[in-house]
Amino acid sequence: MSNTFVYPPLRSTRNNFKCPNCARPLVQLDEQPQTWRCDNNHSFDMAREGYLNLLLAQHKRSRNPGDSDEMIRSRQRFLGAGYYRPLSDAIVSAVVNAAGGFEQRVVDLGCGEGHYLQQLREASSELTLLGMDISKLAVRLAAKRNMNALLAVDSVFNIPLFDNSIDTAVSVFSPISADETARILKPGGTLIMVGPGEEHLSGLTALIYQQTVPHRGNNQVLENAPQFALQQQLDIKQSIVVNGTDILDLLKMTPYYWHSRPEQQQMLAELDKLETIIHFYITVYHNQSG
Repeated sequence: MSNTFVYPPLRSTRNNFKCPNCARPLVQLDEQPQTWRCDNNHSFDMAREGYLNLLLAQHKRSRNPGDSDEMIRSRQRFLGAGYYRPLSDAIVSAVVNAAGGFEQRVVDLGCGEGHYLQQLREASSELTLLGMDISKLAVRLAAKRNMNALLAVDSVFNIPLFDNSIDTAVSVFSPISADETARILKPGGTLIMVGPGEEHLSGLTALIYQQTVPHRGNNQVLENAPQFALQQQLDIKQSIVVNGTDILDLLKMTPYYWHSRPEQQQMLAELDKLETIIHFYITVYHNQSG
């Protein structure tokens, strides 16, 4: 285990990950700090980078589930260049404005390579941060950030956390399970959903499609979910100029890459700059279950 990786303080074992085999608490062993074990003797070794792989083989639908390696690395480079800074700033504000402020336990569901978790950590050293994603590469890259977050590979449809153990859950462009998310949130806890607005990346899509269809967003699953009450929706829209090789990274980090023809990809790769709208909705819900 890296000497620079520091785990958040655990108030009790129920504030930790649970065993995917038997749902008992996983506890870090004092004598073997790289090993986490439940009292039924199921054990999981922490990877060298500092994360747990809790996705059991029988729960995988493919050999390497989640986004492709190319998509993940493109997203890491693009987000690292700061183009989505208005979004990350708004996410941080939404989290710290939730009940509990900086003294809360926050999970990023579908954390990818950890960009938004890192923004939260830079905003506060007091937040207890957790992240999970079904992509092993994404979580490994997130762990390499050494941002004092407890990270795991697993599915957001089978969250390895205990009931009522999370103050705020964040989901950025990621699918979620309403039932599972409500289960892990405390009563009155906050869910922050981030999805695309109707004009998101319109400058890019205009070069790929003859006629574009406006985004519907990713929160339809919550429209009829009795567990969640809508509190507010924030609309973030801004024009940006994407430069050079960042244009192809932008394409590759979106599903548009798979819908574009080789000649369109080549044309985008040869552009010096691309002007486009970035448009996001941040939708905040309260957990009414429990």
